[in-house]
Amino acid sequence: MNLFYNKTRKMWLFLAGMSALILFSCNGEARYDRSTGRTNEILIVTNTKAQWEGGIGFVVRNCFAQPLAGLPQPEPMFHLFNVANKDFNKVFKAQHNILIIDINSSFTEPLVETRSDHWSKPQRVIKITAPDTASFRKAFEEHSTAFLDVFCALEIERTNVQFEMARSVKLINILEKQFGFSMQVPGGFVVAARDNNFIWLRQNMQRVKQDVELGIIIHEKPYTDTSAFNEEMILTLRDSLTSKFIPGPSAGSYMILSRGFIDPVFKRTDDFVTGFAVETRGIWMVQNDFMGGPFISYTFVDPDLRRVITVDGYVYNPSDLKRNFIRQLEAIFHTISFGN
Repeated sequence: MNLFYNKTRKMWLFLAGMSALILFSCNGEARYDRSTGRTNEILIVTNTKAQWEGGIGFVVRNCFAQPLAGLPQPEPMFHLFNVANKDFNKVFKAQHNILIIDINSSFTEPLVETRSDHWSKPQRVIKITAPDTASFRKAFEEHSTAFLDVFCALEIERTNVQFEMARSVKLINILEKQFGFSMQVPGGFVVAARDNNFIWLRQNMQRVKQDVELGIIIHEKPYTDTSAFNEEMILTLRDSLTSKFIPGPSAGSYMILSRGFIDPVFKRTDDFVTGFAVETRGIWMVQNDFMGGPFISYTFVDPDLRRVITVDGYVYNPSDLKRNFIRQLEAIFHTISFGN
């Protein structure tokens, strides 16, 4: 069976899996051209504030505010804030991620509705109407994974729209020539090291307290069989590349995996540009020094089934939050395109 799906088929299968979700109409309400809100933020609309402070809020926070995997310090997947329905005005309707919860006793069973770009763009609105709290909880938990997927996808889309005007044409051309695919690399990255089947891009951002560094590692090798997706092989390959090409700040230091602090987390997904990929999240460190941070990588096969490609991104932002930077790298990797 071919592991690789085209994008249209993937989206159809995803929507078919959310069989209880339907689209709701605009009802003639005004639209706002550009969505607002902070990165990785969801507005939760409830009938009352008491609902948010009680059981309904607990269920929602347990899903969307769970820690993002692979970070050295706990950071929630999303920042959540709540307004009561009576305060849900045009300012809030421009938010990019919105979950509306309506407990309505006139309903006999839960109804889950969703719409893209409902009041603004880009935007994802999900509405759950249920006759009581118990039925709401059942409906929410049944679709919670799908809810996470669509809100995360919206964040990726929104991030790449912001990067679009600041992309590095020079680096995009380098990647197309060396690896045969396009990836929308933002400006600020430079080539730090390069080999026949490897490249390391890095970006240093100056901050008052401590500079932030983002890095992108790309590697390719011939595809032979599915053992390329073995978790230990993915980790061993990363160590072999970083120990060779990415030195630390002191003599004899180099980047390696940190296996004893937080175990790497693997996720097999069909929701990538090529279809099937293995997503890996974990922690890196510098051997013989005191640096470290999170990384995210995707291992996949090109559409011609000739090469195994790994794209890997890491963050160095000591003593500060790292979630948004990891999400930026994740968004960049989702711009990979092999053309025709």
